[in-house]
Amino acid sequence: MDTVGFSSQGPHDVVNKDDLGDSTQARFESFLLEWSPDDGDGTKKEDSYYLEKLRQMREDDRSTLYVDFLHVIMFDEQLVEVLELYFYRVDPYLRKAVQNVVKKLFGNDFVTEENGDKEFWVAFFNQKALYKIRELRSQKVGMLCAIRGTVTRTSEVRPELLTGVFMCYDCRTASPLIPQQFRYTEPVMCKNPTCTNRNRWELSVEQSKFVDWQKIRVQENSDEIPSGSMPRSLDVILRHEEVEKAKAGDKCEIVGTVIVVPEMIRGRAPGPKMEGMPRVSGGGDGVRDGGEVFAFAGDYNYRICFLACSVRTISAKFGEEIQEEDDDTDTQFSAEELAEIKEMRSDPKIYDKLIGSISPTIFGHKDVKKGILLMLFGGVHKVTTEKTNLRGDINVCIVGDPSTSKSQFLKYVASFLPRAVYTSGKASSAAGLTATVVRDPDTGDFNIEAGALMLADNGICCIDEFDKMDPKDQVAIHEAMEQQTISIAKAGIHATLNARTSVLAAANPIGGRYDKSKTLKANLNVTPAIMSRFDLFFVVLDECDEQTDAHIAEHIVRMHQKKDQALTPHFTTVQLQKYIRYARSFKPQISPEAKTVMIESYRTLRAGDSVGHGKSAYRITVRQLESLIRLSEALARLHCDKEVRPVYVREATQLLKKSIIHVETGDVTFEAPVTTSKKDAESKKQDSDSDVEEIEPPKKKISFSKYNQICGMIIHYLHREMQKDIPGKKEVEIVRWYSQQVEDEISSEKELEEEIILVKNVINVLINKDRHIIVLQEGTGDPMERVLALNPNFDPE
Repeated sequence: MDTVGFSSQGPHDVVNKDDLGDSTQARFESFLLEWSPDDGDGTKKEDSYYLEKLRQMREDDRSTLYVDFLHVIMFDEQLVEVLELYFYRVDPYLRKAVQNVVKKLFGNDFVTEENGDKEFWVAFFNQKALYKIRELRSQKVGMLCAIRGTVTRTSEVRPELLTGVFMCYDCRTASPLIPQQFRYTEPVMCKNPTCTNRNRWELSVEQSKFVDWQKIRVQENSDEIPSGSMPRSLDVILRHEEVEKAKAGDKCEIVGTVIVVPEMIRGRAPGPKMEGMPRVSGGGDGVRDGGEVFAFAGDYNYRICFLACSVRTISAKFGEEIQEEDDDTDTQFSAEELAEIKEMRSDPKIYDKLIGSISPTIFGHKDVKKGILLMLFGGVHKVTTEKTNLRGDINVCIVGDPSTSKSQFLKYVASFLPRAVYTSGKASSAAGLTATVVRDPDTGDFNIEAGALMLADNGICCIDEFDKMDPKDQVAIHEAMEQQTISIAKAGIHATLNARTSVLAAANPIGGRYDKSKTLKANLNVTPAIMSRFDLFFVVLDECDEQTDAHIAEHIVRMHQKKDQALTPHFTTVQLQKYIRYARSFKPQISPEAKTVMIESYRTLRAGDSVGHGKSAYRITVRQLESLIRLSEALARLHCDKEVRPVYVREATQLLKKSIIHVETGDVTFEAPVTTSKKDAESKKQDSDSDVEEIEPPKKKISFSKYNQICGMIIHYLHREMQKDIPGKKEVEIVRWYSQQVEDEISSEKELEEEIILVKNVINVLINKDRHIIVLQEGTGDPMERVLALNPNFDPE
């Protein structure tokens, strides 16, 4: 089966007859005319399956026929063998077969064009021969195979010269169609026997055929890289209707063939051949002149590329809005899937069951799982009348001690989503996280290479060791986290790129362990600007508790013992993915009742921040109000509800309080404590004239839980009295009431005096620092006689 004279452009260019190509063309025509799927009872449909596809192709004005390779396997095994072994050789005959069938079906009108017959293309999918990128070797050249990988770079779409007609400069004679073998190919000589021209040609654009062309770079998936190896990349050539089907970050399955193309020598342009060209590396045949090595024309290097016939994204983009509210869900899901989803959404305990199905290998951490679950559902993206985008993606940061499953959460999310990127902060630069401008080695043009945030567009970017990032690199993601864009102004390229991604970050506290005596800001080596861009913060502590430790140990041992059998989640990963994808199609609207609750919740959070205890408060800004809106919309989506209801707002408020306001706090220190009772104060006054130097009393401390308990009792008492229309209470009455409440727990007079001193100090903190209590009337000579009341701006609830 000789391949001499074979061209990749069409059988009309074949000089020598190819029996294999002719037989393959006939077999493929029979396949298109005869194959039809079973109806389920063993009978075949009368009309061919691919004739319907051709009719649809004509209606859509397309010229690419998509063929399921599994259908070919069921129809003709010999045809399958030829396609797998000699695909590049028989590809023009397959395209000619499609052209012949179209002529039989629609006549010549659909095929004939001004400069010849219309070109048709064949795209196979569901190819069983799936290879890794590093497995493509020279023996695979010309064979039909499929590869999988992640797209890291895409070029612009350019016209490619498919077949060219050249005019002779000397006699103006037109050459026949010259197929282009992956480089600019001119005729060898003029066909006019009286003309001696061999190298002076002009391309006739009107008579030549062009096709859309795009080159993408595909990198191995992370799970396919052997340990200790660098990820391999491969250039993939897309043509015609396959261009723009893959963008940076997509995980794709590409069917096509391996080809060998000559390396383009820098500085070489179409036109007359040069005598010699400088070569970068020495060695080989060439002439050295003045320290430079010149390679003669024809001294080329070759490299492997992949010529794609079809590109399919592995799973739909997770974060993409798959439909509008009025769209028909039948086109997105099968009837069985819709029935399963409707059964899930009708479960009254769907919220708790979804939480339990998130990362089942991790024990506990229910609040963290809530935050991750709502991040997966996300809020609703909005665009204002000024064309300003309001993000709907939710950013989450997990802060905690070592061995508290932070990285496990990130790994789970990265494996759960089809479009998620996992990276480490210490090993990532600003360009690696956003985007960088690189020079194309073939053309010398500058292209944009996507970073982690661009690769995770419409997905989630998981950043581990977030606190270890260089501050300069942290600044680079400011824009991406809030505006969800990346602006580039380098090497003459000015562009704004999309980075519509959620950020899930994990960070260790300063010093390794979380210090409960410090605030969250003091524990975390992250700038306030970055902290304000996170919707939820979760502080995870490794505290000793006998019962909890026993449950964790039992869970881990059971995992090692029974592996997957030890996990009993309510829903599988596939069910979760389908439900979340279905729920993300909803765009819930905020109801008037929910709006009122949102405003009141934000006012309460803001008031608590302005008058709250400084050690536990976190700065509440308008961004936290937007976080509250996004969390409420995510909860509405979770319940497949088209309206945001007050119950969702209250649940979002509780989650926001747990993650931001109620940070674990250490002991409370009284700066100027009251250290004596009334009797001791009188005796101290009598001795004030003595020459003994007065020693300043030491600062007194109590635990935050004790402080919180006393505060709650005092505030509850004043609130109850205020409801009885009593404007205020004297401090002595408050102390007396508190003593009566705790008298059952006191066994001696000394303990009673200590409690009185303690409650006085707490009252002073509530007045001077927390400002929960205000002084209505100062006491005359005795501080215990002053009248106290609750601050009107403080909400006791």
